[in-house]
Amino acid sequence: MSATKRDAQEAMVAARTDVEEAKDAARQEVEAATAATRLEVKEAMAVAKHDVEEAILTAKKDVEEAKAAAREEVEAAMATTKRAVQEAMVAAEMNVEEAKAAAMAATKLGIDEAKNAAFNLGSCLQTYAERQARAKTISAGVPLGRKYHYFLSHKKKHSVLGRQPESLAMALHDSQTSAGFVGFFDVDDLKTITPQQLSEDVSMSCAMIVVLNDETYLSSWCQLEWKAAELAGIPVLCIVDAQNVSRATVLEQVERCGSHLMVHQWVSYIDTYRHDATRQITDWLHEHCTLKTVGRTHTS
Repeated sequence: MSATKRDAQEAMVAARTDVEEAKDAARQEVEAATAATRLEVKEAMAVAKHDVEEAILTAKKDVEEAKAAAREEVEAAMATTKRAVQEAMVAAEMNVEEAKAAAMAATKLGIDEAKNAAFNLGSCLQTYAERQARAKTISAGVPLGRKYHYFLSHKKKHSVLGRQPESLAMALHDSQTSAGFVGFFDVDDLKTITPQQLSEDVSMSCAMIVVLNDETYLSSWCQLEWKAAELAGIPVLCIVDAQNVSRATVLEQVERCGSHLMVHQWVSYIDTYRHDATRQITDWLHEHCTLKTVGRTHTS
């Protein structure tokens, strides 16, 4: 019994010793862990502090770079604006000089135009006076032995243009009638006239006006009229409808019909210059239909 009691006491002492040792070990582990944690916290704080300082330095650097970039952009913008202002000033000075030059040129042009207008007016007045004198001469009547100042030869219809050639011939006839001339102009498509009568009317005219297009030479009536004019020694003036046909084509066609139509310079009729064509015809008729001219022709 005493041995068992002693063993129990020893066991209790051993257990108590183990508990104390376990407590010491646990305390040491806790202290070690606490120390490690403190060290890690300090290290973490140091790293965090370093990162914050670097971030602050980086932010300061970025701010300085942004300021420098902004300053450069402002300076560049100011330089551009200054250059633009200078260019605008130069351009404005150039515009002023150009405006002065343009004004001087316009003034000079106005003076020149005024001179030209005065000259043209004088020419028009002179031309008008000449035409009035001619009209008085024409109003004296058709020369003795003649029935008409001119015989108007034309082909009324065209395969493409329709009756446009007739309208052109009528317009030319009206213009010369207004100028005081007496002309033969067929109005009924030659339905009531014979070839012999037509030839007689040609020979009773002072001159012949021929209205040409690229189909006129196909007309047997026109060729009859042209031959009658040639036999009677009647001067012929050809008017080409250059508005609708080629002058070269018509010239080639007419050359095959005889040279009598080629003696006098042809007149090209274009709508835009119809007044010029009308004036040329009037001048030509005056030259070839006056009493003096016709008398000289008969004498020769």
